[in-house]
Amino acid sequence: MEDINSIITKTFNENISYIEQNHPQLFSKLLALDNAVSHSYYQERYELVYENGYFDVFEKKTNSYLYSKDSKVHASLAQESIDYTLEENLFEGFHKHAISLDDLKRYEKEKPFVHHMSGFAPIIYYTNSKSPKQKELKKINKFIFFGTGLGLHITSIHKKIKSDMYLIIEDDLELFRLSLFVTNYKEIALDAILFFCVFEDDNQFFTTSTNFLKTKHYYNHYIKYFHILSHSEEKIEQFHVAVTSQAHLLFFYHHLLRQYLTPLEYIFDDYRFLNISLSLSDKLTDEKPFLLLAAGPSLQKNMEWLKQNRDHFVVVALSATLSILEKEDIKPDIITHLDAFDAAKAHFDRLNSLEFIKDSICMFTARTPKEVVSMFDKERLFFFETGTQYKKLSLKPSAPCVGSLTYQLLLRLNVKNLYLLGLDLAIDSKTGKTHADGHEYVQTLKMPESSAQKDKMSFKDTLFYVDGNFTDKVQTTPNFKISIDAINQATKILKKESQSVFNLSDGAKFIGTLSKKPSDITLKSTQDMRAHIYNLCLKNFSSKLDENEIKNLYNKLSHAREMQNIIMNHSKNERSDAKEYLEGLEKLCLSISSRENISNYELARVLDTYNQYILTYIFDFFNTAGLENEKEHIEKIDDFLVSHMLKIIDFYRNALDSRL
Repeated sequence: MEDINSIITKTFNENISYIEQNHPQLFSKLLALDNAVSHSYYQERYELVYENGYFDVFEKKTNSYLYSKDSKVHASLAQESIDYTLEENLFEGFHKHAISLDDLKRYEKEKPFVHHMSGFAPIIYYTNSKSPKQKELKKINKFIFFGTGLGLHITSIHKKIKSDMYLIIEDDLELFRLSLFVTNYKEIALDAILFFCVFEDDNQFFTTSTNFLKTKHYYNHYIKYFHILSHSEEKIEQFHVAVTSQAHLLFFYHHLLRQYLTPLEYIFDDYRFLNISLSLSDKLTDEKPFLLLAAGPSLQKNMEWLKQNRDHFVVVALSATLSILEKEDIKPDIITHLDAFDAAKAHFDRLNSLEFIKDSICMFTARTPKEVVSMFDKERLFFFETGTQYKKLSLKPSAPCVGSLTYQLLLRLNVKNLYLLGLDLAIDSKTGKTHADGHEYVQTLKMPESSAQKDKMSFKDTLFYVDGNFTDKVQTTPNFKISIDAINQATKILKKESQSVFNLSDGAKFIGTLSKKPSDITLKSTQDMRAHIYNLCLKNFSSKLDENEIKNLYNKLSHAREMQNIIMNHSKNERSDAKEYLEGLEKLCLSISSRENISNYELARVLDTYNQYILTYIFDFFNTAGLENEKEHIEKIDDFLVSHMLKIIDFYRNALDSRL
């Protein structure tokens, strides 16, 4: 019989080999820890002990033990605490809808793709009406461990629930390393997909969480978890942010469908599209810094400074700031606009006169509604593409909000010195306001006593802390947090060493930027750059589609027909039970949402967004314990699903056909 040292050494070596092959970033962290210890750069804080037939962790500094009791008993209790009910310790990755028969009839009468629920209501109404009130799950498909300890509870819980996927979270790298001696992750990985989040910062954790949610996304309806008490609750709150920030819960498929077709109207009407060749860096523009103005509380706080110093900058204003700037007669050189919804017209309707911005250079998304575009002189308007690939050489920035997109855009355009004001992405510490007065969606929020303990979060008004620009911490929302992450990602990917970014806002801190109070800035240049920048734009745009781009449109049409055939073939397949049906849906998802399709075809992204929203309801419904009449349910639900996907394709094909 092997002694305990041989057993733990064997387990450790198997884990290290598995992690090196399958999780190289985690392996690099473990290797760095070993090097730090061996060179005495890091003093180990823990010691793995085996006494009285069980493992424990001795913390040297406090002379205390992690478990202070039989760790096997702890693992057994953890296993017993996991059940298949929907009472506690779970995340809901969907929107709850109470749909009546009258609601269903109303949605059926709607014009196609006017309301997102017209495509969801039949399935949600059916699954709601056929599900028991006190529902239990047949299987827990995704599970999260907040804290590993020595991982014994991970093994015991896995033996009970046999989930398809696990997200394993541990902030303490040294403690996780000790778990490699005790818990055989390699064996668990034979049965499940493992995601590790070990010693990760907020941005890395958000990326890992997002990847976990995207993989087999149809299992995201209910995600259960276990939290070891010795581990911080902070990651629970952060995972809530990741859940509520899923793109398909924020931007619905029917909007994408219509908005992805909007640029064609402007292309065929000979509007200008900026090319990737455009650069705002030359001898003239490098002499004058750019000032990005967003509508955060800091804009209003620093208005007097802005009025006195406006001429020292090339002013780039988000459309949401225009009515605020008009009151102070601060005319922007460049206006950016991202909002593709009809309500965006309010930003411009609030102006006393469009004369205020008649000389500004307008850089708008090509998804901007016609009602907004028609308000502007065609000669002052330049489009960029967001989410579409109609013109090969057009600028194609991508970000969740106009502030983060404009920041990305200016980095892409090689602006040498960039200043940020009003890009707070946090609430004002004194007033609780989300934006400057005058913004269309300004709110006043208050910090709840313990948002971390809530099992449900609101995307726009839940508050939590992030690093501050001038203070240690500031409060932000999940809505703002995804923009903070987008800005940080843009900095990592796009910012060159020759570029400098100064954050003047009393809000969130951004990586790679310098914190600077507006009062500490001294600038001299007052030369007007607007005409020069306009001329640069005129030298770097295109309008009509060239021959290859027209061929690409025909290719998109051919792809639509291919998707139609794939969906129709799926509907013809025989399904004897729910398992076989769900396996067919998985294959359908893979066919529609392959990496190539998502990268190249707008229609694939629309269908993928639709499926990510609705499939969790379907998979969850068939995961109901004791569900009867499966074949009848399959026929009804699949008819709803297939018919709506084909309607999406028909709408898209007809729109393209009308242009070709």
